[in-house]
Amino acid sequence: MEERAIAKKLPDDLAYVVDPEVLAPELAEVRDYWRAKCGARAMPRRADINPAELRQHLPYLSLIEVLPDTKDYRFRLLGTAFSEILGRNSTGKTIREVYASADPDVMQWMLDSYDAVVKHKRPVFKRGTLRAVQKEFIAAEAVHMPLSEDGEHVNMLFGRTRFIAGKTEVKPDKE
Repeated sequence: MEERAIAKKLPDDLAYVVDPEVLAPELAEVRDYWRAKCGARAMPRRADINPAELRQHLPYLSLIEVLPDTKDYRFRLLGTAFSEILGRNSTGKTIREVYASADPDVMQWMLDSYDAVVKHKRPVFKRGTLRAVQKEFIAAEAVHMPLSEDGEHVNMLFGRTRFIAGKTEVKPDKE
């Protein structure tokens, strides 16, 4: 049985779960796509992920590079929903560059949840608010999955995020 862990909870219930069983349908669809791309391997390669096969999810997809020497992660691709909802484009920046001064607790939660993907080599679900951009009324739920070129070491994370205000999913103006 896979290890399941919940990280520390912050005041607005930032948390993560390793290898979640239950996900929102749009997150489950991308997680199931990742599982299919695994084939006989523990993790698919980046080249196995074809964005054209995930057209309806494109605004919400992310690719995050693992930077093991610095214990950080770099946003390589962020769908258009991220910049529209967050009000900034973080593509090419690291977690520490984006969050260290904005909200150190959120930065640590993100690093911990991404570290869990790398350590367990399994999908990780995370949920929290957008408090780092002063939008506490919007929750973000995401599933991040490991990618590996050699089948052993996680070198990228593949993710799908959904944004929720109250009980309504938030979508960018142009989708």
